[in-house]
Amino acid sequence: MGTRGGDARTLTRMTPTDLAPLLSRPFTLSVAARHGVGRSVVRRLVRDGDVRRVLHGVYVGAHIEDSLLVRARAAVMVLPRGAVVCGRSAAELHGVRSPPDPRDGARRTAPVEVVVPVGFTPPRRHGCRARVMALTAEETVSIAGIPVTSPVRTAADLARVSDRDTGVVVLDAFLRAGLIPADALAGMPARYAHHPGRRRLAAAVRLADGRSAGEEESRLRLALADAGVVAAEVGWEVRSAFGRVLYRFALAWPDARVGLDLTADRHWVRARPRSLAGQGWLVLDCPTAQVRDNLPATVARIVSELRLRGRGPRGAEPTGLVA
Repeated sequence: MGTRGGDARTLTRMTPTDLAPLLSRPFTLSVAARHGVGRSVVRRLVRDGDVRRVLHGVYVGAHIEDSLLVRARAAVMVLPRGAVVCGRSAAELHGVRSPPDPRDGARRTAPVEVVVPVGFTPPRRHGCRARVMALTAEETVSIAGIPVTSPVRTAADLARVSDRDTGVVVLDAFLRAGLIPADALAGMPARYAHHPGRRRLAAAVRLADGRSAGEEESRLRLALADAGVVAAEVGWEVRSAFGRVLYRFALAWPDARVGLDLTADRHWVRARPRSLAGQGWLVLDCPTAQVRDNLPATVARIVSELRLRGRGPRGAEPTGLVA
């Protein structure tokens, strides 16, 4: 009883300014104690809505907006020494949004993915998804003081556990962000030749192209190639005589003057003529929503339009272009 009374008096004496250094970032009960704030005070702050729990045993001021950065910082505080944020969580911290993990379903907030060193048992903690993995020193970097797998290791790990198309989407995104040099991409299959999922990684590397502007462009490019369509130029830019960019196509067949645009329109693929740099082009307006919701039907519509310009299927194999 005396301790609770002392904690209550401590809280009464403290001002928001006194608590600001503690509440401005994730903290554990032991960290709170070093600031002179006891367990019962933390519980009262939670009850009053001034503090919220980030993960079991980790808290933060309620005024701090929830983010992956906050949750990742909280996770490494309570996991075994040497824990590193990895997978999709690492990709997001690098600034790359990757397709969601199917295991998360409709969950609003995905668990923080972490790896713990060999010799530790992956902890079971709500809000975290942990696994054991060996990392070299060069495969770990620091982002805002949080240990994170390097861009190369993050991209390779995701491609190794994903289907081909998702792996390509991930590699395209890392290339587009300039996080992986072309030579590092080319060396991935050899570098991770003894890791599980090496064949998936090798297939994704062959097809990766950092000129794709987003997930839908990557998936549509692969689907058209699988349908046997003559390989398209990715991110093709039509320029003026002075080199100024007049138009960018997601995919284009320049010799046939056919270009494909991804649009926010909800209609099916439509063809329209347009003059660019004094040349007549056929522009295919392709709704992004249709690529996401009904890719096979979208490909069929595009193929039918391409056949009119002699760019229909010819039995070609998918071709990867490395940026």
